[in-house]
Amino acid sequence: MRVLVVDDEPLVRERLRALLAAHADVEVVGERGDGPAALQACREVAPDVVFLDIQMPGLSGLEVAETWRSEGALPVIVFVTAFDRYAVEAFRLHALDYLTKPIEPGRFAESLDRAREYLEPRNRAALDERIRAMLEAHERRQAVRPHVVVRERERYLLVPTAGIHALEAEGNYVSLHCERATHLLRDSLASVEAKLDPRRFLRTHRSWIVNLDFVKEARTRAHGSWVVVTRGGLSVPVGAQYRESLLKVLG
Repeated sequence: MRVLVVDDEPLVRERLRALLAAHADVEVVGERGDGPAALQACREVAPDVVFLDIQMPGLSGLEVAETWRSEGALPVIVFVTAFDRYAVEAFRLHALDYLTKPIEPGRFAESLDRAREYLEPRNRAALDERIRAMLEAHERRQAVRPHVVVRERERYLLVPTAGIHALEAEGNYVSLHCERATHLLRDSLASVEAKLDPRRFLRTHRSWIVNLDFVKEARTRAHGSWVVVTRGGLSVPVGAQYRESLLKVLG
C-alpha cells in the first residue's frame, strides 16, 4: 500500500511513520503538514491510503476530502482527530474508519487492516458511497464556508468568500470575480451558493450571485430591467424573477 500521512503536528506524523514502518506491505510515499499541500501531494504521488488529520489550519481534512472527491481521485481515507464529536459520530454512522489521538498501536493495526480490505476491488464501490454520504452530511452541517478551494494548474488556492465581488456561472464552471483576479472553479453555481452566507450574497440572475458588501449602485434599464454595479465596475444583470429580492434588500 502506498500511504500518505497528513497532519499539522510533526510528532503525530512521526508517530504514524513509526507505526507504518512495522508493516512490510506499506510504503510511505510522503507526508504533509497542511491541507493545500495534501491536495497537491495526492496528484503527485497517487497514494492508495491517506491518514488525514481533520483539524488543520486553513483547510480541514474534510474539505481536503471533498476536493479530492470533486476531482474523482479519492483514495482510501483514515481520518485522524484529537476530539471531534460530530466527526466520530459521522464516521460511525457511515462505517468509515478514524483514529483518535494519541494513536494506540492496536487500534492503528485494526485501521490498517480495514484499509487493506477497502482496497479490494469488490469493496471499493461501497467505500466510495460511504465517503460520499459522509461528506454530503458534513456539507449540510457546515453550510457557510470562509473560503472556496480553487485549483489553478499545479496549485490550490484558498479564496476567501468575503473577498468575492460576484460569481458567474459559465457552463460547468463558476467564475469568482475578485478585486484583482478572476478564479475559475469547476462546480455548479447552486453548489457554491449553498456554501455562501445568505446575508451577504444575493442571487440576482440564474447565472449570477453578487456580494452585497461590494455593491455600489443599482440601475434601471430599458423595459424595466435592472443591473447591479459593483465597486470594481462589474455589471451584474438582474433577472425578472430575482428583482423583488433585490428591491427588498435595497429597501
